[in-house]
Amino acid sequence: MTAPRIARTPYFSVVVEGRDITRWVSSVQVVEDDRLADNVSLAVNDPKLIYADGLMEGCKAEIDIGYNEPGQHAMMLRALITKVEVSYPDGGIPQVKLKGEDKSIEMGLVEKKKRWSSTTLKDVVQKIAAPYGFASVVADPNPNAKISSENQDGKTDLAFLQDLAKKYQSKCFVELDENLREVLYFIPDRRILSINRPEQLVLRYRMGPRSNLMTFSPAFDASYIDRVKEVNDLDSGGKSVGTPEQPPAEVFIWDLAGDLRARASRADADDIEALYDVGARAREKLQQDLAKPKPAVGAVAADQKTLDDETGSLESRRLGMSATGTTAGSIWLRAKCNVTVAGVHERFNGDWYVSSVTHTVDAGGYKSEFKAVR
Repeated sequence: MTAPRIARTPYFSVVVEGRDITRWVSSVQVVEDDRLADNVSLAVNDPKLIYADGLMEGCKAEIDIGYNEPGQHAMMLRALITKVEVSYPDGGIPQVKLKGEDKSIEMGLVEKKKRWSSTTLKDVVQKIAAPYGFASVVADPNPNAKISSENQDGKTDLAFLQDLAKKYQSKCFVELDENLREVLYFIPDRRILSINRPEQLVLRYRMGPRSNLMTFSPAFDASYIDRVKEVNDLDSGGKSVGTPEQPPAEVFIWDLAGDLRARASRADADDIEALYDVGARAREKLQQDLAKPKPAVGAVAADQKTLDDETGSLESRRLGMSATGTTAGSIWLRAKCNVTVAGVHERFNGDWYVSSVTHTVDAGGYKSEFKAVR
């Protein structure tokens, strides 16, 4: 007989400018994203109309969530409060909602005009980040990536860095280090999983008392395969440039479940195996066709070296699969990490890259919703 699960008590703490306001807060939602600033939304019920006047934009908030157990909660975010919203309903309690974003938002407040030329990508990142007071800057894109000319034309520093990250197959984001200091990262997509992460989380669907995956909705979408742009043209000096030759597209074909015939009738098993054999060949051809480089349009690279630096596909999107899911709340489920999914169909079992996580703690408990790709 399976032992009942032990009830866990959700936990959160909210400290604004050194003042603990946890007792005021009714719900906390923290969103981590691999392309956007991490953000938080705090709900404060205000029946006496006293809290809104003291909670102001521009203040810093520290958010700690998890479970009320040793080692099972952690500071998820140090946020700059950027928005205060108040609702006065016809019936019910007035509510204050605080919204804030991580330190990267400080780079997104002022538009600038600047021309960057004859420099390296790493140098640009470090110079842009310098005035903002990060504890450190981990700028480790392709060490040889050169910038011949880039215009920061009326963009904020944050928007410009995100544009560069997309162009050079990198990610730009802020995270707290082990000493709870804010660090700016600008690193290649393929290195994203090498940063400090806990042991890979396993999400189990309907697999007994250890199950933690409540819902999971995966899909294959041809439009979600990140294709290399193919260029064959002349550079600014009249020399021929072309996209570097790419390795053959990876084709993912899963195995049928080993116990298929124990779970299906003989007729169903025969049909499934026959369809699998035909489908595997058809899917292999389809996926190879979908992953072929696509002709590029627009500006041509200044030289072959620049084109090489800008060429590549996202490791996390090579199979064209995407998914959403919900788990019992877990501080170990983080954006920019891999998780292993188990207990679903064979085609969707295995490793997934988590691109976004929303942690919610409220009167209903603690849950984590995520988006993932592979």
